[in-house]
Amino acid sequence: MSNLKHAVMNIEEGKAKYDQTMKELLSDRQVLAWILKRFVPEYQNCELEDIEKKYIQSETIMVSKIGVEQGSENIQGIRNEDAVQGEATVFYDVLFHVWYPGMNGKQIGMYLNLEAQSDYYPGYPIEPRGIYYAARRLTAQLKRIDKDTNYGSLQKVYSIWLCMGNVPVYEENTVSLYSLNKNDIIGRTKRNEEIYDLMSVLIMRYNDKTELKDKTLQMLQTLSSDRLSKEEKLEKLKNLGMRVDDRIEKGVWKMCNMGDYIEAKAIKKGMEQGMEQGIEQGISKGNEQAEIRFVRVQLEKMKRTPEETAELLDLPVGYIQKIADMLQTYAGASDLQIAEKLVDMRM
Repeated sequence: MSNLKHAVMNIEEGKAKYDQTMKELLSDRQVLAWILKRFVPEYQNCELEDIEKKYIQSETIMVSKIGVEQGSENIQGIRNEDAVQGEATVFYDVLFHVWYPGMNGKQIGMYLNLEAQSDYYPGYPIEPRGIYYAARRLTAQLKRIDKDTNYGSLQKVYSIWLCMGNVPVYEENTVSLYSLNKNDIIGRTKRNEEIYDLMSVLIMRYNDKTELKDKTLQMLQTLSSDRLSKEEKLEKLKNLGMRVDDRIEKGVWKMCNMGDYIEAKAIKKGMEQGMEQGIEQGISKGNEQAEIRFVRVQLEKMKRTPEETAELLDLPVGYIQKIADMLQTYAGASDLQIAEKLVDMRM
């Protein structure tokens, strides 16, 4: 396998780990409680602490994993896949069970599916996919269908989608709820919503550049941001009123480190691509500029040492030190100007 192909595989592996870390952060009970309190009508009158500690069944929270076998279940019998013979297997990002207070104080169960969607234009609208995910979870509750099937045992399903990538300006900073409603055509009947409103799809739309007013959307934007450093993320979460415990802090640090890893491998891939194409200089000025930008961020913003940066980028310490020295010698020079000087030194 060529170095370039190996680098590409490393980047894809890094992206998968980054996505997994994001899902694990979203599965935190405190994060889930914020989402439910703000956007799920059933919890409108509930205290945030009760949602987190009383209504969310923490033992049922499942985070999707690659290669989960069909039929594998946790102790509550919830699968994070729904497989039907002849159909594709669906893997849920986050899936869990909750209770909420119904009429007369009765506890009612629901299933919630949370999806992190980075591509707002996957080739089809997000809405029907959300409906499909909710429908699969609804039908999965019935082990078999016969004359004795109790359809009244079905519990409501929410499919919640966090669209946080290429959302257009005219749709960013929006949240939409799609539900089943009853419309009497002739006469009137009384039915509790709990009987028929068994599926809802909730779609949130924002990106890293959106200026958000809503605190819950700000919290989600902060968690998914690739523009903020670890320290900036943690500080912003605290200012929003989040309880930054060990799990949140470790998740944020891990996610930011994975982001650095992906960027480092992408730069290395560009370098190796230039070499494989026979460029005598070894690295084009564009790749050199990107590399210097990355090194500058690591040294100046992330406060890493040349040794730590070299290990992250998988380059010689001496070369990183040379860039560090040039950044000091030519303070104020742009990344492109530094890149040109490095290329000239090699010629």
